[in-house]
Amino acid sequence: MLSDLKKSEEVERLKDKIKTSGYPKYEAIGHSKSLIGTMYVKEKMDYGFHIFFIHEPSKTNKLAGMQGILSEMYYDLRNRSYWIKRNLKEVKFSERNVDSMFPFSGQDRSKIFELISTDNNQGLYIDSFNRLGAIDRERTRKYGRFFYRLMTDYSFYELLYKAGIENFSNHDIVNPKGSSPREVFGLTKTQWKMYVKFGVKLSTFSRGLNIEQKDNKSINLLTYVKSLEDEFGISKMTDFEKLEIKSLYKDRYRNDSAMYLANTYNLPEKKLIRYLYFECDVSQGISTMTAIREYRDYIRMTTEMGYERFDRYPKYLKTAHDIASRNYNVKLNEEELKEWNSRLANNKTYESTLGDYRIITPETPEDLVREGNVLGHCVGSYVGSVRKGLSTILFLREREDLEHPLVTIEIRNNQITQAYGRSNYPPKKAEKEAILKFAKKFELSTRRTGGLNE
Repeated sequence: MLSDLKKSEEVERLKDKIKTSGYPKYEAIGHSKSLIGTMYVKEKMDYGFHIFFIHEPSKTNKLAGMQGILSEMYYDLRNRSYWIKRNLKEVKFSERNVDSMFPFSGQDRSKIFELISTDNNQGLYIDSFNRLGAIDRERTRKYGRFFYRLMTDYSFYELLYKAGIENFSNHDIVNPKGSSPREVFGLTKTQWKMYVKFGVKLSTFSRGLNIEQKDNKSINLLTYVKSLEDEFGISKMTDFEKLEIKSLYKDRYRNDSAMYLANTYNLPEKKLIRYLYFECDVSQGISTMTAIREYRDYIRMTTEMGYERFDRYPKYLKTAHDIASRNYNVKLNEEELKEWNSRLANNKTYESTLGDYRIITPETPEDLVREGNVLGHCVGSYVGSVRKGLSTILFLREREDLEHPLVTIEIRNNQITQAYGRSNYPPKKAEKEAILKFAKKFELSTRRTGGLNE
């Protein structure tokens, strides 16, 4: 009986010492607005803490006791050292006994975690609490099972925070006993390098077949993008990871990614990346996503229309896209096609050979559309004018290469009204001379010809 008395006196002396120690403290208030007890933080470390909790005396709460039980908890994640004492006697480190140290409401949670955290582990407890406080079908997050689980099965969380990995709640833990963050997450050395060097999100990576091949390609592309960032002075790494790298690991490229377009249309990947991510932004003021979507439509339309020679990296993407769209949408019904063919014989009278050049007539509306897409202008929209006899459209070609568009010519009322090459540029000197000979032969005026007089 005497030893119990001495022990009780010793507990009370320690309580008084703790209360006057100046330790940071926080009071637990119950639903009835009454004080349940007070937490005192003796020590907090980057990897744990040492706390006391002094319960207020209670006749009904056994965890509080008639005299107000003194509880003490030591928690060291790094060295896996932990214990709980109640009135100086060590008790089992269990969820229930841990809970007795934290009789706080959910509203107190952020303040409690802040109280036991250091500058170097801010977020560790709240992040891991959200993950471990309730698992599977558990509906309510509890301090007891959170701290118990964190220490017994998830102590690697402290290792991750030490490495500066703060938000990992949504990432798969592959090896809880791993000695490094890389091992914990099950990443390859190359993936870890991409995470550290380029800031690639952990959720981007995957495991499975062809990982080494995917890793090598990913780090090669990321290194290339980094070099472009330095060259152009703009940041594109976040967009590139989201649109390209994540898809690469999933074996399924998004249709609004440069890699998808490169693979679909047999284009050089790096050249397309440079164009869509950097050149369109810096030179044309087009965001990455807009550039990819505009280009996707542009390359699809020009490919479907069967053109081989066209600008795959247009200096003015939006203009090229709009021209291709106008040409692509040219459709003739049966009656309109008959009108077109009725004009063809008359138009063919202009076909001529002029030294190294030849003037030819478009045989079909598709020929006109192709001319517009290859040279980057909207002559495809002239199908209706040609069909109605309002315009005559002719093509200037090299005599030995009739498939390669050079200059498009329009004739109206015995006047050559337009003669333009690629992107509405004037004809070259030799081309202009050939067109002037053609005009003289057919007695066509060139006084106000766009292209020839520029």
